[in-house]
Amino acid sequence: MKSASVEAIKQTLYGLGIKKDDNVFIHSSLFSVGKIDDVQPQDIPKVLLSCFETVIGNKGSIFMPCFNYDFPKTRHADLTIQETTLGFWPEWFRKQKNVVRSAHPMFSICGAGASAHKICQPERPELYAFGQGSTYDRLIESDSVLVLQGIGLRVATVVVQIEAMLGLPYRFNKPFFGQVTLSTGQTIEDNFYHFCFPLNNAYREDYAALEASLLSSGVMLKKPFGRGFIFAVRMKALYEFIKNFTKDDPFALLNCRPQYLYRFENGSEIAYTSPIK
Repeated sequence: MKSASVEAIKQTLYGLGIKKDDNVFIHSSLFSVGKIDDVQPQDIPKVLLSCFETVIGNKGSIFMPCFNYDFPKTRHADLTIQETTLGFWPEWFRKQKNVVRSAHPMFSICGAGASAHKICQPERPELYAFGQGSTYDRLIESDSVLVLQGIGLRVATVVVQIEAMLGLPYRFNKPFFGQVTLSTGQTIEDNFYHFCFPLNNAYREDYAALEASLLSSGVMLKKPFGRGFIFAVRMKALYEFIKNFTKDDPFALLNCRPQYLYRFENGSEIAYTSPIK
């Protein structure tokens, strides 16, 4: 559909299995929405948010990634004003009333709604963006719905969280020391970690096969949406699917089979001394 009514958008969201009281985490390409009947382009973010809020009701919550990748260079971040680099809609969302922001300088998440504060914990420095006790950990625990609007699974950073939970061996925690002002105004100096690949790009993620398997199995749903499409999958189901997907091959989510693995040690990324068999 090239143009859609507000009611059609709501029905699409219901058709994706989103329901009352759900928490929804949205990655979005707003350009692919196209036109909404009787809605001016500048009002599309507000109208889309309203559609989600209607579907989940007043006990649900909306979350969006508000990432910014400057911290490894600047070693300073002020989350009260730091802009996201992920496009217009998450940046617009970040500045709305009653939105809270988790406290990691690179991978902060903004949320609004009944569970937003509990999940984002804006007053607590989030030293590890991925792993036990992270915002992503709490999103999975609450069985949030991952929504990918106009964009594929390759951007879904919750997969990185699942890789950490499963102990897949090809990523490693890398520290970045610096000063972070939380959205609450508190300032912290500490190491903040990214669960990352080696800088030499010896291997990278490739979620194409995973995406196809999720769709063919019906675990992830896909619907037409504006000029593009929209996916939805529940995070607990996504975790279980990836657990099985990588059971026999821990490198199934990569673009190649690594020759070496890496760790961060004494300020450097170090290849394992023994190649992977």
